[in-house]
Amino acid sequence: MANLYVRGVTEKARIYRRNIMRYCELVQILVFRDMSMRVRRRFPTLDTIVAAGFMNKHELELYNSYDTKYNSKLGTKYWIPANWALCMTYKARKDGYIESNYFKAQMESEIRTWRTNIEWVCNYDWVPLPLMYPQLVCLAVNLYFMVSMISRQLVIEKHKIVDEVDVYFPIMTFLQFIFYMGWLKVIEVLLNPFGEDDDDFETNALIDRNITMGLMIADNPMKTPDLRKDPFFDEADMPLLYSEESSHIPNHHYHGSASGVHLEHQNGTPTLMMPHSQSEANLRQIKSLKSVEDDDGDEKFNAFSMSHDDSRMRNWREVSIDSSFLEDLNENKDWKIATNLQKF
Repeated sequence: MANLYVRGVTEKARIYRRNIMRYCELVQILVFRDMSMRVRRRFPTLDTIVAAGFMNKHELELYNSYDTKYNSKLGTKYWIPANWALCMTYKARKDGYIESNYFKAQMESEIRTWRTNIEWVCNYDWVPLPLMYPQLVCLAVNLYFMVSMISRQLVIEKHKIVDEVDVYFPIMTFLQFIFYMGWLKVIEVLLNPFGEDDDDFETNALIDRNITMGLMIADNPMKTPDLRKDPFFDEADMPLLYSEESSHIPNHHYHGSASGVHLEHQNGTPTLMMPHSQSEANLRQIKSLKSVEDDDGDEKFNAFSMSHDDSRMRNWREVSIDSSFLEDLNENKDWKIATNLQKF
């Protein structure tokens, strides 16, 4: 986004882009130092971050100048580099390197989104799982096998004659031990996914990749290919080519789960379309018929017709209405006609 919105080929425009990107990456480094031992060993102090080039000396002095007596209680200062990046967008807009306020707002939105995602990582490191879950699993597994060591031993009673032992190796107990302890190890991995095990996140590789690709993008602003015709420009039927090996593998295109269901009538009669029986228009028509029936006395309207004004569909269908239905309509609160124009 810095490459797209901070435009210009001058040295100052390049500095703006690189600093915005580097400050965003500095937020990630400061967070990973406090949750990953791999990054902690790589950057044991803030001076090592300066030596690695992620922070300048004057920036470290400014970073340390935010110390207060409450720092030890409020935690580390991850927000400072993000604030620097936001301030850089304001200065770039003021100097004319960002063309509009909309582009500036988009840049600030992307920086805030990056900071929010890093904050979520902090929250997951703080409470990766509900505390009761790992405690309960550890207690249940260890207590279960402590009881099994005693309860599943072979007991020889004096009043019984035992000629041979029927179990030489506890197969089921052994399998349960493997499965339950494996379950316990999975919980331990989930508690710290930023550790130094082989299946943990490669935090150092993420930092290297982000800083390398970010600086490369910042140094190549607005370079796009020349506007030319694509290879399929003059092709009416675009040929879709495969390699020789993959050309024999069938493709299974997506189809909706209900797309193969055909609901047409077998005798060829058209499907009649009509309003819903509980729609507001129908209820008003039923109410009007009921009022006309009450006014005329013996004359009863046992049917009414509903039609669709669309020229494609002029189907009529009569729906019989008896007095019990109308009584239920009046008694049911959910079916009463609203007095205003709001939908119910």
